[in-house]
Amino acid sequence: MNEKELQALIQLLDDPDAGVYSHVRDKFLELGLEAVPHLENNWELAEEVLTQQRIESLIYSIKSHDVYEHLKNWKENGGQNLLNGAILVAKFQYHNIDEEKIRTKINQIKQDVWIELNDDLTAFEKIKVLNHIIFNLHDFKGDKDNFHSPKNSFINRVVDSKKGTPLSIGIIYAIIAQGLDIPVYGVNLPHHFILAYEDEFLAKFAPKEFATPGILFYINTFSGGAVFGKQDVLEFLKEIKIEPKEEYFKPCNNISIIKRMITNICYAYQKIGKQEKEEHFKRLLSIFK
Repeated sequence: MNEKELQALIQLLDDPDAGVYSHVRDKFLELGLEAVPHLENNWELAEEVLTQQRIESLIYSIKSHDVYEHLKNWKENGGQNLLNGAILVAKFQYHNIDEEKIRTKINQIKQDVWIELNDDLTAFEKIKVLNHIIFNLHDFKGDKDNFHSPKNSFINRVVDSKKGTPLSIGIIYAIIAQGLDIPVYGVNLPHHFILAYEDEFLAKFAPKEFATPGILFYINTFSGGAVFGKQDVLEFLKEIKIEPKEEYFKPCNNISIIKRMITNICYAYQKIGKQEKEEHFKRLLSIFK
């Protein structure tokens, strides 16, 4: 679309006919991000409040749709990078987040862990190093006071506040561990997200009540990286009256983790009565159905 055609569309933004506006909106959504600078310029020039409101709504819709398409592609390509998935979820709410800032902070933590590691450390000792750096040096912790606050599910907010849910803290922990070739992966336990240290060779020599096939032990990042075993998972499931299933003991893929993250966000907005935000993220959740 050339400049003249674009300006003609912009002129129609103040048309009182809802049908005309709907057509114009669809055209701008087709144009995508390239239309945003033009819309922003015309927002400053607009004299009518309605026009400004429509421009703001259009920009929000265009940016949200762009994130939606990127997350859809991420999922269709196998969800290879967990950090990318978490950042895209955050961008659906905070369109202009500083991705580089998030990556830099996580890389700094990873560097701090790497300095303390050596080839002679056992699996438990490696986790002890991770726990010390993440929870003591960098002061990350579970937000027990405002557990269901939506901000605890967005990686940009968690990196800044250093508070989060078992899922958001667990994601950061897993990203750092995997970046250092430490085999720590997420486990979709009902009502709680935990991590598993996957080492099929070492797990063969662990006590049966502690290990499960392929898993040496589990980690609770919401409690400072506490290490526990299979029996503890069984007792937890018994306590919440849920029958044990194989999937509750084994690592899940990145796609499952991001789906759970979005589900948690929907629930968090429902808890505080923000239905519009809940519906906004239900659209993102539809990618995973």
